[in-house]
Amino acid sequence: MVPIKLLGVSATPIKDGNCDSLVKKALEFAEELGDVNTEFMSTAGKEIKVCIHCQWCIENRAPCRFKDDVHEILDGIERCDGLIIGSPAWINTLSPFVLNIFSRARYQVFFTNKFRNKVAGLLTLGFFGIGLEHALDVLRNVVSCFNIIPVAEASVLASTAAYGERPAYLEHGVLDDKRGMRQTKAVATRVVELTRMLKYARQAGVGLPERLQLTAIGAQVKQADQKVFVDGVWRDKED
Repeated sequence: MVPIKLLGVSATPIKDGNCDSLVKKALEFAEELGDVNTEFMSTAGKEIKVCIHCQWCIENRAPCRFKDDVHEILDGIERCDGLIIGSPAWINTLSPFVLNIFSRARYQVFFTNKFRNKVAGLLTLGFFGIGLEHALDVLRNVVSCFNIIPVAEASVLASTAAYGERPAYLEHGVLDDKRGMRQTKAVATRVVELTRMLKYARQAGVGLPERLQLTAIGAQVKQADQKVFVDGVWRDKED
């Protein structure tokens, strides 16, 4: 089998909480399939600054100038073959950590193809199941902006109340939601399957040549010395 590397990203402020546990469990399911190396990253305890739309990354064709923990996560996405991303549902949508991470990746979406064709599994969790479907819809749209391919998703019940109150059958939170765990295993399995297939195809030379590969905004990737910044827009340098 083709060995692959999966990155699990848990977009939560709570260390070792339900979201961390869910993403780690998905990685465990993936490892059981063999030849799968995994890495886990959580936003808990990390400094994740908000994009202020200053355009520095665009004008300088360089990653965001803010020096914080976002770069570690974005570098991890570049290195991996496939992704599993988890976020709790907050006010019927994603936690802000996911949006902050990907908002800070404007350099990647405009100037590189390093996220292109990464396979992604999407996970969310919450109390009473409120807002989970919409959270997944938003997450699917976010990753698609980067030519990341979402292939499977799951929602898991964490508690029955906003304060985390759990009934007897949810003693361990998300890990005791049997339906949710079945879905999570299915997500991990699908991510491994498609990631392995795409990596095998790339190694076999299947796919478009680099010169024909477009970024998510429909542009071709060119070296900085082949571009010139004119009136707020990067244009091809004329010979």
